[in-house]
Amino acid sequence: MYRGHTMLEENLRCLREDGFCIVEDIIPEAKIDEVHDSVVQAQASHHERAEAELARTRTRGHRIGTQGVGTLKQIINETQAFSPYLADRRILDIVEALFGPHARISCTDCGINHPGNARGYLHADWPYNATNATNAANIPAPYPDTPLHLSTIWMLSPFSCQAGGTIVVPRSHRINNNPAAGGISDIDCDSPYPGEMQVTGRAGSVLLMDSRLWHAVAPNRSDQPRVALIIRYAPWWLNLNPTMVGTSEHSSMVVETGGKDYERVPVRAEVYESLSSDVKPLLRHWVSEQ
Repeated sequence: MYRGHTMLEENLRCLREDGFCIVEDIIPEAKIDEVHDSVVQAQASHHERAEAELARTRTRGHRIGTQGVGTLKQIINETQAFSPYLADRRILDIVEALFGPHARISCTDCGINHPGNARGYLHADWPYNATNATNAANIPAPYPDTPLHLSTIWMLSPFSCQAGGTIVVPRSHRINNNPAAGGISDIDCDSPYPGEMQVTGRAGSVLLMDSRLWHAVAPNRSDQPRVALIIRYAPWWLNLNPTMVGTSEHSSMVVETGGKDYERVPVRAEVYESLSSDVKPLLRHWVSEQ
């Protein structure tokens, strides 16, 4: 079992050396059930739409999603129950130590591993997720040896090996490619990799990963859904426009090429206005003008 530390220096050391760390109790115990239930309800009410979006991406020849895992992009448009914790200083201190000031949130998604879900494939997150050669909106391998994006997985139910705690390959963030990109001939991204492990932690904890880190969806062998939020933090200088539906970069680099990207719709204006003053700067760039 991997247990996190609250000290900034230790978290940064773990991120630098292992590619990930855990910060506990970001969401208070008294609020976990409220956030958990709001995310489950939002995903359930939009499940058919989310599945249709995945199906459309697959028709373009891309691999996306995992059987038995419910998803919903930009879930902050449907529930803001988790929003007060997005600017927690224990998270932002790490983000700013890596990227400097003026960091931004690049996605607010959810992932619900239902009992019996399939194992996912080993991959790195955007902007390294080159699962199709025609996708121009990613950084080609070999990757630079520096963090450019931070992925976080928020545990809204306990993560355990039985319940499908995320699979990670420690120190894989220092490798200049990833299995899903198809550039490592002797690695099968669908098979277990030597040294991989599962992250465990209690509800309310947050797993932070260098986005280069190899990781995969784990099977949930329990009788309850494993519920999580997927929030990513980016430096101000990382161009997010190719991921935003409706921008010219998204049209030219993803739509017109038939590419795959981690597409995001804008945050609705009324949702943005409801957010706290410390969270608004993290999402200002995503706000719909309509």
